[in-house]
Formats: sequence, C-alpha cells, structure tokens
Amino acid sequence: MKILLGGVPFGCDNIGDEAILASVIGLLRGIRPDAEILVSTGDRAGTERKFGLETVPLYGFDPSVPAGRLGEALGGVDFFIWAGATGLSDYPEMACTLLETAHAHGVRTIVWSVGMNDIFNPIFFALGRKKKKIADLFKKCCGLDLEKRWTEWRVRSVRRRLAAVLGRCDLVVLRDAKSLEVLRLCAPFPDAVAGADTAILQKQCPPEDLPWKDSERDLFLSASERMAVCVSEQNPIRERDRFIACLDGMLEKHPGLLVVTIPMNPKNDFRIMEKLMRASKHPDRILSLRFFEPEEVQAVAAECSVIVSSRLHLLILGLNNLVPGVGIARGSKIEFFLSRFGLATAGSTVALDLPRLTESVEHALAHRDEFKKRAASVRAEMLADLDRAKSLLQQTLASAPSHGRPAD
Repeated sequence: MKILLGGVPFGCDNIGDEAILASVIGLLRGIRPDAEILVSTGDRAGTERKFGLETVPLYGFDPSVPAGRLGEALGGVDFFIWAGATGLSDYPEMACTLLETAHAHGVRTIVWSVGMNDIFNPIFFALGRKKKKIADLFKKCCGLDLEKRWTEWRVRSVRRRLAAVLGRCDLVVLRDAKSLEVLRLCAPFPDAVAGADTAILQKQCPPEDLPWKDSERDLFLSASERMAVCVSEQNPIRERDRFIACLDGMLEKHPGLLVVTIPMNPKNDFRIMEKLMRASKHPDRILSLRFFEPEEVQAVAAECSVIVSSRLHLLILGLNNLVPGVGIARGSKIEFFLSRFGLATAGSTVALDLPRLTESVEHALAHRDEFKKRAASVRAEMLADLDRAKSLLQQTLASAPSHGRPAD
C-alpha cells in the first residue's frame, strides 16, 4: 500500500505541523507497517532524514507547485491523507483542489483529524483594493453593504464546495466535536466523526538529551517555577507594552519564576519574541529556546509550571504532560481545545484580557496537583476518541485493494 500525506504546509518552520506529521507517521506505521508513506513537504531532505521515507514537493503551498499539480505525485498511490491543522477554515479552497485532484486520479481520500474554526480565514474573503473602494462608495451613497453581501456569498460558495468534495472522501475525521459542528454547517456529514488532534501522541526526548548550552541548562534547572510563553508573529499582540508589563509583574511577584520563550515558528515567532523580551525589566530571568524539534519542545514544556500561548500546539504539547495552559485566542481553535480541560483564554491577540491572564496564571501555579488529576481524566477521554477514530482509519485502509493508478 502507498499513502501520500499532504494538505498541510509541512516543512515550513511550524513546530505544531511537524508534531502532527511525526504523530501521524507513527500512527500509520502502527496500523500498516507494510505501507509505503510519502510526505508532501517543504523540507524534503530533513523529513527524509528524520523519518526514513520518500518525499514529494509541497503541493499547494509552494508557488512553484500549485495544488492542481498534485497529480504528478499520485502514481501508484492508494490513499491521499490530508492530516491535521485547521485547514478546513484556514485554506478551504486549496484543500478542495488537492482532494479534487486526488479524486480525478482515482485515488481514495481521507481527511484525518483536521480542525475548523467558526469563521473562515478573513484573508481569503477580503475584497481587493479597487472593489473595496467601490463597495465603500455604494455603502456611503445608498447604504448598500456590498462587502458584507459579497463575503456572505463567498462563505456560501465555499461551504457548498466543501460539502461536495468532502462528501466524496472515504473517511472524514475532525479534530474535535466543535470543529465537527462547524463542518456540519456545510452539509449533514452523517458519517463524519470527531477524534482528537494526533499531536496528543507526540513523543518526547529524555531531558538529559536536550541540546542546551551549559549556561542555559543551569538557568533552566535553577528555577523553582517556569512559565513557557509563545506569541505568534502571524497575529502579534497589539498591546505589546502592557503584555510585557504583565509578565514583569509576575516575575516580580514570584522570585523563583523563569520565563521560557518557545517560538513555535522558529523563524518568525523567534524574531517577535526577542523584541518583546528585550523590552522586559528582567531579561536575566528570560530564557529563549534555540532548539526546535517537537520531541525537544515537548520535553521542555513538560518541565514548565504553566504555558501562555497564542499557538495551539504549544498548549497541546504541554497538556500531553498535564501542564496547564492559558490561551491567547486567534480564531476559535484555542478556545475549542482548552475548554475541554476547563482552561481559560485570556482574550485575544487583538483584545488581550490582562487581568484574566494574571488570574489564570496565578491559579495554575497554585493548583497544579488538582489540575493534573482533572486533566488526566480529560486526556484519557481524548485518547479514547482518537482510538475510535483510529479504528475507522484502520478499517478504511483495509477496506479495498489498491485503487491508485499504476506508477508512471
């Protein structure tokens, strides 16, 4: 059997996507050790070296290989699996093109553990500059909101396309129940199910294998409490100065606390967090992580007392070890995930709720043992949800002989 994993910008400096990839590869190898797995990725050499498999170009996310050219990689492929991330709302039309291309080549398709926000990515629904001027003029002159009507039409159009394309997939598994509810605004999808984010299976390296510099290791180990922090460069926090002042206040209240910045995008997030932390009054109590494999990041997160993040997958990697998190929302996905654990979101990157952020961190630091008991039960439920979805995946992969076209 030959399986192609794609539909997500793997290999593009996103630790969350790489955690998904590692976990899905491990899951598939457990289900079908005989399968040949291909990965569509922007880091072909690194992915091949790490996982010992073949790769193909990053169709749909690399401008030189648009989604419609996916057919180039489908020779002999039995299943195209779109695995993970929030692509049903972040880039729905690209997802549809990839799946349609697989269908056109006789390749069976699986949507595996994908999330969906309650709104589509606004970037793909914004009017161009000229159209926006015309719409603004109509609204001013006659009160007709063309922009709103156009957006509503685009949303209906995308929902119809998702309904048609996903209706042809052999299996549709959403990341959580709320994502499935949002998907069902497109069509009933009676056979679609909610599982869990595959990154809850992420493995971690032994703490002694972390590639710290000696001074970094000493600073990390000397702290009595550690707070991991990640803010996204994609949606930077608008109230930067107040956010920094809030972190400084926590450092002053807790003399043994160390802030560990963990950029989940090692390039872009690293730059913005360096700028943030240089403005702190206590730079000697801030440690910036400089190694970025998912198994390493999870090992660091496991040793933290609390995590504050606008990146979902740092929260997931922490909760894999029952470390409480405080989310800073950008879209609904963080709230969807944390609500199951009874954890808070402290506003959003646009409107940060600093009192709630402080209160949530203080509560997490004071009630760690109590939280771990509750979180262990929730995590067990999520693993059971994923196991049920895994059984459906196993049945789907075993349900028929190869349907891919012969290799060229």
